[in-house]
Amino acid sequence: MNNRGAVTDMISQLPEPLILQILGSLPTKVAITTSVLSKQWQSHWKMMPKLEFDSFLRRLDLENVTKCLLSHKAPVLQTFSLKVRLDRRNNAVDIGLLIGIAMTRNVRKLVLEVYFHRGTFTFPRSLYHCETLETLELILNVVMDVPPSVYLKSLKTLYLLAVDFKDDESVINLLSGCPNLQDLVMRRNSSSNVKTFTIAVPSLQRLAIHNGSGTPQHCGYTINTPSLKYLKLEGSKAFESFMVENVSELIEVNITDVSEIIDEKLRVFLTSVTRLSLALSPSVFTFPTGIIFNQLVYLEICTNKTSWWKLLPLMLHSSPKLQVLKLIDDTDGMNYVEASGEWNQPKNVPECLHHLEKFIWEGYKWKREEIEVAKYILKNTNRLKRAIFSLKGISSEDRLVVVEDLKSVVMATTNSCQFQFI
Repeated sequence: MNNRGAVTDMISQLPEPLILQILGSLPTKVAITTSVLSKQWQSHWKMMPKLEFDSFLRRLDLENVTKCLLSHKAPVLQTFSLKVRLDRRNNAVDIGLLIGIAMTRNVRKLVLEVYFHRGTFTFPRSLYHCETLETLELILNVVMDVPPSVYLKSLKTLYLLAVDFKDDESVINLLSGCPNLQDLVMRRNSSSNVKTFTIAVPSLQRLAIHNGSGTPQHCGYTINTPSLKYLKLEGSKAFESFMVENVSELIEVNITDVSEIIDEKLRVFLTSVTRLSLALSPSVFTFPTGIIFNQLVYLEICTNKTSWWKLLPLMLHSSPKLQVLKLIDDTDGMNYVEASGEWNQPKNVPECLHHLEKFIWEGYKWKREEIEVAKYILKNTNRLKRAIFSLKGISSEDRLVVVEDLKSVVMATTNSCQFQFI
């Protein structure tokens, strides 16, 4: 027996769950080829919990994919992923057939990435009535025509990325047929047939909306989600036609690259959130005047936006109960924004600094405005329990200087603060 045969024989002695785990770490096409190793191996891949096919890397023969699905024997298909560009060889009918077969395999998660430049795409009826489907990820350069008879009782997570719909009614048909949906992530494309994206889902708990730079001005939203806990709004413009009807349970909000919050109801709901993350530039974002975040205890501000430090005092003065302040730069350090203007410390110390308990700075780069901000906060907090700094782009020679410089400010105000440098 040669070495290759010996290794194969050793792997064959492993428990089947472990063999399936090994096969699952391989590309599906490679895992299927293991069936030629021996008669025993002819059936292993058929029990794999995950099948992934990608025609973007190389041309995909949908007939072979169909044969693979029909040969699959596992009682549950945890994930079926298909990435395909529709053309003369790969047509919408074939895709619909594949999806229909996957639905008969008790699929839990379906990931479908389809590019099709002509006409609408009609999914097979079985997709809209799959009882086992829990996660659906659609990345479609197609127009979806959704019938009114949708019922996906097990669906909890839905991604709609660059998906367009035939009309407003198609959106309503899809979401109203998901009675247990908890997570919805959507990214609007540059051209849209939908004028108002209505999200009325009583069970929804997390919602993320990404408006790209090419999103049409007429695209609006109506949000009625009484169980919503988390909301993320991201876009290069104001959410001008954004109407909130009910988000009474909202506790956490993330706002990124938005120029203005126009909806008055949303402003009211923001005053009751306990956690808020902002990645905004004051030179673009219009801060709502007179707003007080009465329940806010956790505030996160991104420090890689132009003049971000001008937003900080506005938020500190508006957050009287703040307990945790986190400043973060999650970039790779290549996108540092040079200072435009100077940090002007508030004339009056914000009330929240007197009872701030935790101060975190991830990506501290020891720039002039950062030094001023850090020292101001450390100097004006007398109940701070922990200060955590993650240093970025600072030479090993300078790190000791940075640490001692910041520690000296804390020691001058309180001896009880735990200082940590990462």
